[in-house]
Amino acid sequence: MVDGANDERGLFPASVGEQLAAERGRQKLDLSDIAARSRIPLRHLEAIESGQHDALPAIPYSAGFVKSYANILGLDGQALSRAFREQVGEERRAYFEPEAYEPVDPSRVPSRLLAMVALGVALLLGMVYLLLRFEGDNSDLAKLAADTVPDARPVVARRVLPPPPAMVPVAPVVPTGPISVAAVQDVWIKVSEADGSRTYFMDVLKGGQNFAVPDTAVDPVLRTGLPQALKVMIGETALPPVGEPDRLVRAYSLKRDALVAIATAPAATTQAAPVAGNAADPLSPGSAGPISDSGQRPQP
Repeated sequence: MVDGANDERGLFPASVGEQLAAERGRQKLDLSDIAARSRIPLRHLEAIESGQHDALPAIPYSAGFVKSYANILGLDGQALSRAFREQVGEERRAYFEPEAYEPVDPSRVPSRLLAMVALGVALLLGMVYLLLRFEGDNSDLAKLAADTVPDARPVVARRVLPPPPAMVPVAPVVPTGPISVAAVQDVWIKVSEADGSRTYFMDVLKGGQNFAVPDTAVDPVLRTGLPQALKVMIGETALPPVGEPDRLVRAYSLKRDALVAIATAPAATTQAAPVAGNAADPLSPGSAGPISDSGQRPQP
């Protein structure tokens, strides 16, 4: 009985898992030792040795496990990995091999004449259904048209709202009080008559101080190189800036009529069209000179 088993093993070589298990037993190694050295889960090693290939991951991963296992035992890992691929592939091909097709009994297949008759009957029934439905739709439309009653409800006229009342313009408040020039910071200014006949002030006006324009002045004008450092006042009312920052103001009119016109004009009009004589000229090296460290300009 034993001799027959040995002959059968010689005729049918052991599977890859059986070869690995036999070599591991010959070297007296536990499967847990192989798992620790190869870092392969113990359950996968048991499945490889027992031939339970359904419990293994995909073939590329399983073949890699076999290769590592064989190399640890000193076997040819490449050859055993290739043999494992072939073995698993044959098992799966045998599992999915389709059965032979058996033709249907010709006696159970309907004849061609019977199939044509059935098709003709189906077409005839379809045509009858469409004809009846079309006639029904026409009768419903005619009935609906006959039963239609014109709408006798009176038409309600829409109420027309009157136009909104026109906005009455509000007269601007005319500021009153003495005219003065206030300094935000130290700045050089000159206040004189437009024709140069008399100069009322020509010096550095300290920050926080102001200069009151005399009531006897006929056509006073302001000249400065730092318009952003000044505020022209009518009483307690501050006017818009006398010019753009760092641009020379040659002759900003300080006449009461001109300043009142600026104070009472709309903001857009004041920005778009300043009062004549109150426009700033661009600074140039020859017109005003550089600004000193204190923010003052030398006398133009």
